[in-house]
Amino acid sequence: MATIQSATGPIDTADLGFTLMHEHVRVSWPPMDQQYPELFDREHEMTRALERMQAALDAGVKTMVDLTPIDLGRDAAHIADVARRSGMQIIVATGLYYTPYPFYFRMRDDKVMTDLFIRDITEGISTTGVRAGVIKCATEPEMHEMNERVLRASARAAIETGVPICTHTYPANRTGLDQQRVFKEEGLDLSHTVIGHSDDSDDFSYLEQIIQNGSYCGMDRIGIERPRTSEQRADMLAKLCEAGYANRITLSHDASCNFHWAPQELIDRMAETWKYTHIPLDVVPMLRERGVSDADIHQMTVGNPRAIFEGAAK
Repeated sequence: MATIQSATGPIDTADLGFTLMHEHVRVSWPPMDQQYPELFDREHEMTRALERMQAALDAGVKTMVDLTPIDLGRDAAHIADVARRSGMQIIVATGLYYTPYPFYFRMRDDKVMTDLFIRDITEGISTTGVRAGVIKCATEPEMHEMNERVLRASARAAIETGVPICTHTYPANRTGLDQQRVFKEEGLDLSHTVIGHSDDSDDFSYLEQIIQNGSYCGMDRIGIERPRTSEQRADMLAKLCEAGYANRITLSHDASCNFHWAPQELIDRMAETWKYTHIPLDVVPMLRERGVSDADIHQMTVGNPRAIFEGAAK
């Protein structure tokens, strides 16, 4: 049992409950958001967020880890407002995405990046008073020099603060293994890391290697029907559980209430299962049909998230 930070203050890991480990409340492109705020109806976005959070709560979800990094429009005050008004426990992230040119850090010492992550975790994000409880970093389509710097800064901040790292990967290039190599070189305990988007891979040996190296497999694009359908993702989950790996898997959708990379009505029409309720209402029954036990389902949705946050906090 440990106390960790959420958007609305400290919570006990014993109270996490059913946890989605890789989601978003709002994803934007900061240049548009900052220079053309009139294009975005924030009241409508709040209404939509509250509706989606309530649906998730009704489906049994209690906690959500928001992995929106600094450069994808992370809005800590908005996340905290959604959490307060909905009752969803939301854990906020610090960290950077996989862009090769995070301009502010390009010509600065890596310690500047590490110190900012640490500040977000220990003091709060800017003037919001919201403290981050997890670090997000990403590698796609392959690791490059700047990306490696971000990964190393993330590992150093994680070691200093005792929060876990959850990543974005490009499984077709097996970039999860590249991330593990860098984390290990920095001395990070890999059991404090979730290698994300692992369910985009149909390579069992790749996923097994991630697990055997010590990390958790983030099976966290469930509901995105490409490159793999929900049924195919459920098949792989069942295979991993049969092999005894339920204690090294987390589940999520990588969904968002408001996602600015395309017109929202187009996303809703083309991705009907890309929502927070898909796992508890649709995928859990799929797993039971494939012989996955309720104990394993509980382990992946409740036990493992708790263990990840407790282990890192220690």
